Amino acid sequence: MRTEGPEASKKTNGFSPDSTCGVSKGCFKSYECGSGDCTYLVTWYRSGDQMKFEFTSTITGSSKYLCLGFSDDDDMGDDSTIACKYVSGGVSVEGGYNVEETYTILSTPLEKISNVVTSATGSTFTCTFDRQINSTNTKIFDLNTHWYLFLAEGFITDGVLQEHYARKPPKSEDVVDMFAFEVIIGDPLNEKTAKLHGVLMVLTWMIFSSVGLVIARYFKSEWSDKTILGQKIWFQVHRACMVLVLLLTVISFFIIILSAEGYRDNLESSDKKHLNSHPILGIVILILTCINPIMSFFRCSPDDNRRKYFNWAHFIVGVSAHILAVINIIFGLQLTKSGVKIGAVYVMYVYIAVYVLFEVFFEILKMSERSQVQDNKYDMNMKRLEDTNSQDNPDRNQKFTRMRRILLIAHLISLGILSLTVIVYILLDIGK
Repeated sequence: MRTEGPEASKKTNGFSPDSTCGVSKGCFKSYECGSGDCTYLVTWYRSGDQMKFEFTSTITGSSKYLCLGFSDDDDMGDDSTIACKYVSGGVSVEGGYNVEETYTILSTPLEKISNVVTSATGSTFTCTFDRQINSTNTKIFDLNTHWYLFLAEGFITDGVLQEHYARKPPKSEDVVDMFAFEVIIGDPLNEKTAKLHGVLMVLTWMIFSSVGLVIARYFKSEWSDKTILGQKIWFQVHRACMVLVLLLTVISFFIIILSAEGYRDNLESSDKKHLNSHPILGIVILILTCINPIMSFFRCSPDDNRRKYFNWAHFIVGVSAHILAVINIIFGLQLTKSGVKIGAVYVMYVYIAVYVLFEVFFEILKMSERSQVQDNKYDMNMKRLEDTNSQDNPDRNQKFTRMRRILLIAHLISLGILSLTVIVYILLDIGK
């Protein structure tokens, strides 16, 4: 066996399709090959008593496998398999067999396999090898027979192939003649849908939720003499942001669940086990996001003694959802299937630091303004402060108003830059 090329980078750019597919080779290719940006490709053609195979796949994370299965029916189980494995720059080939749905390596992994050449260069890894066509081994299927073909991808732990990403891996619609130059096209991968899901979540929580929380907490005293559709400006802005948070969260949640054909397909997506909490946290966040507007329908009047309990509950649920959402975005960016570079995670850390910093600034300004309110004229509780527009010292009020608005503008600019940077990472896979 010979291995070529340095350790490949972890960039997940696609590669060009093989123009000989369907002409002089049989092929099993990803849906994206149609746009010239393949994520996987398996080709084969006959040469004497050998079948020459070539497996090519994009690199995502520190490990990955691309496995071709041969089956006598259209369900996985009791299948002969060949896998091309990438682990931290090393690439290898092994034969296996699925006992029902459990993968096992053959006692002689390279039985009937020869002339193995592997490489990992740039954003792809490749395995080329010859496999004997004739076989009497019940776990190494004879290639003279027509078989259903399956194509599975997944990660590797301690050299062992783990459960494939997709709950239902791509497969041929019918049995395949390995001597004909048939072309099988895999189902559309979930990567683009996952990226759409990620972009929506970044916009939802880094922009709309962040703005909605800040407006509700620090800007109730602003524009107190102006309204929009009969409601105070701060309330309308807060409500608009939170409605968008709810709508986008629900849309994004069902986009990823439906494209993954259910919850299970989102599990085991990385060799970092803690990331498997990503879908669970997503469900919790969706529940919290739905609870808050429902609570709002039952809030009591502002002068009701029980209003403070609603305020605290509303605040705790909203802030909890926001914190969990930011954590979950960080987890999602690290999932192998997302194909996003680690730089996006660092940008999220910067976002957390910037958000906390602005919260500190707003709190300092809020306490400074409160300390200057005359005790004999103003009640020092939050409601009275927010609803009272002092006339005793207009210059003082204007100073605090001006400072709040400057902080808000700076906050919005920072949120826009950071969220746009994360979105660029998600869509373009830039950096390393």
